[in-house]
Amino acid sequence: MLQAPILKVAIGKLSMANKGSKEKTKDRIIQSAKKLFAEQGFQKTTVVDISKQAGLSEAALYEYFQGKEDLLLTIPQLWVSELIQGMEEQLFGIKGADNKLRKYLWWYLRRVEQAPLDAKIVYLFLKTNANFLKTEVYANVRKLYAYLLDIFEEGRRTGEMKPDLDPYLARDIFVGTMDHMVTRWLLKDMSYSLFDNLEKTFDLMLDAFRNPRPFESSAQAEGEIQSASESGSGEEASSGQSAPEAGRYLQEAQG
Repeated sequence: MLQAPILKVAIGKLSMANKGSKEKTKDRIIQSAKKLFAEQGFQKTTVVDISKQAGLSEAALYEYFQGKEDLLLTIPQLWVSELIQGMEEQLFGIKGADNKLRKYLWWYLRRVEQAPLDAKIVYLFLKTNANFLKTEVYANVRKLYAYLLDIFEEGRRTGEMKPDLDPYLARDIFVGTMDHMVTRWLLKDMSYSLFDNLEKTFDLMLDAFRNPRPFESSAQAEGEIQSASESGSGEEASSGQSAPEAGRYLQEAQG
């Protein structure tokens, strides 16, 4: 009677072990491809190179991936997903659009410096691939950049940024500047820090977005409400106080 439950437990453990082994093998393939793509470039790397680096046969590699392009489109997914989760945590509790933009830029470039292989694959190989726009990675990249739209919209609403600022255009300028900085850094073999002169670059961008009269826009709405309120009160006051005031002035004149 006890044999059936014991057999089920044994099969379950074996299944979990096989699953864990497959995940490790898949990760080994990904890490091998990442290293070779970054060192040799995507075009020069072959499936044979990757399988050798991973210690597998070419046939075994095809059990996990359809080819090197499949690997190219898979590798950045984890990195970009982690960026999205991290960005949400980093921006939590920060007040002000300017401060959020600064945090976004500094933290994003920090993560690029911490994961140069992932950044190299994304910026130098993946973004130039014709199928990139069809991938889940691209969908997640859009989510990552959507934070910027929210920040620019907040800045416009609070008066920190120009009232006629187009959030989409502002995002494109911001992302374009980031992409240029990262691509140049990668092409120059990461020979300097991404944070060199970053303060000046950030100030130049912010000057293009910033409202020259930061409190005017936010105060305008308040002013209109207050003005309407005072106007209503004024009408009541004039109708209610005009008679006593006229009487007082008449008494003074007669005295």
